[in-house]
Amino acid sequence: MQIKNLTLALMFSLLLSSATTPTQIERDKAVKFDEFGDIYSSDLKARLDNFAMNLTRQPKAKGFIMVYRSRRDIPGLNIQLAVRMKEYLINTRGLAKEIIVTVDGGVASSLIQELWIVPPNTAPIPREDSRIGYLTDPNEAWKFLDYGYPTPDEIRRFNMSNEYDVDDQYLEAFVEQVKKRKSNTACVIVYAQYNPKGELVDYLGDYEPVEATRLDPPGTAATRMLREVNVLIKQLGLSADRIRTIDGGYRKRRTIELWVVPGGEPLPVATPNSYPKGRRGASR
Repeated sequence: MQIKNLTLALMFSLLLSSATTPTQIERDKAVKFDEFGDIYSSDLKARLDNFAMNLTRQPKAKGFIMVYRSRRDIPGLNIQLAVRMKEYLINTRGLAKEIIVTVDGGVASSLIQELWIVPPNTAPIPREDSRIGYLTDPNEAWKFLDYGYPTPDEIRRFNMSNEYDVDDQYLEAFVEQVKKRKSNTACVIVYAQYNPKGELVDYLGDYEPVEATRLDPPGTAATRMLREVNVLIKQLGLSADRIRTIDGGYRKRRTIELWVVPGGEPLPVATPNSYPKGRRGASR
């Protein structure tokens, strides 16, 4: 009877050990928590909510957001998607920005977004099909990123307090690319908005669309352009002589384009697609 009880005790001890050991191992290495491609906003928020909940259970760990684009995607898509997820985790889920790390993973076989829980002294593992670098032949002007922008009035009305923070992170990644060559020039094209039919837009992503501005007043693009240039020079240290700006006229939605122009190459051409009477874009 004693031998039988001893055997049962040993078996129980082994089972308990096998059940707890993996948990300890998981705490000592970076763990890929989730992986997905291009998904709907509602699905993305649910995944980020789950990620935030699990990340808070490991107070010493950091959350890494790694984004890989396909070779057909615009180069700045990686940072755009990563920053938007980071801002959601900070502003909606209340996580400290110091524990969220965004990583531009470069190019992979397809668009992949990964969420990692990373304890101290560990690191996430890059994908085997990834490669760093944007273009194979960057000897002509190439567009790094484009994104929409609200007016200052819309930022106040809809309490979009973090909007400038997001855009400044785009500009920071843009400057990194411009500075890779001393001969590179940064070109910023800004379009104002003219939507003759009008439409509903969901500025906050909360499924509460509002009526969009039909026609922006004169100077809308120039005002926003000045702000981007000030950030490039004063915050990010890019010399003014390496910056060119183009007022692109009007599009159906306000848009900012960031272009990297190698030395000796012509500037990109603005492509307006909406034309209110008597108004034209100009470059300088």
